[in-house]
Amino acid sequence: MRAALKRLSPWIIGIMVLILLAGCGGRDKDSFSIFIMDKGDASAIRDELAQKLKDKLGEQAPTIEISVSPLYNQQKLVVEYAAGEHDLFLLPEEDMKLYGQNGSNLPLDDAFDKKTYTRGVFEGGVFKKKEQGEEGTDVIKETHLYGIPVKQMKMFKDLKYNSNTLFATIPPRTSNKEEAIKVLKALTE
Repeated sequence: MRAALKRLSPWIIGIMVLILLAGCGGRDKDSFSIFIMDKGDASAIRDELAQKLKDKLGEQAPTIEISVSPLYNQQKLVVEYAAGEHDLFLLPEEDMKLYGQNGSNLPLDDAFDKKTYTRGVFEGGVFKKKEQGEEGTDVIKETHLYGIPVKQMKMFKDLKYNSNTLFATIPPRTSNKEEAIKVLKALTE
């Protein structure tokens, strides 16, 4: 129990930062932001990944901005989640599952096959809907597909970037859920 609380303390700090940053300015509305934090260094593929995504999505696609943390740092990850500036996260499996307990990952069941990506299926938190269908603040536990393993993504295979623990997940505060799913599919197919 004590270890669980210790791991959640960065999350609590992140929530407080989130409240403080909620009113801060954001990025260009015609851009799509991806944040990558791996225990290896993904910065070597950043430019090539952005170009491949642009080529695959076409000229009508938003500008792809990829931020890569050269070192793994859990506190930085908490801040990036809390800031709400990114539309797609690529992060280690244990972090995805930890943050997912508090509703930090959108269910992907409607867009991807759970049987294909079984490692990304787990019990996590989702925000309970209010009576009018809008997002509530109460988190309930449900089992869904929350993340896609990078190891199974065609674009990362083409780039010869192999990470057994890295997963892609969409945060609930993404600026455009449909665009996030479109980008995730482009990475996968």
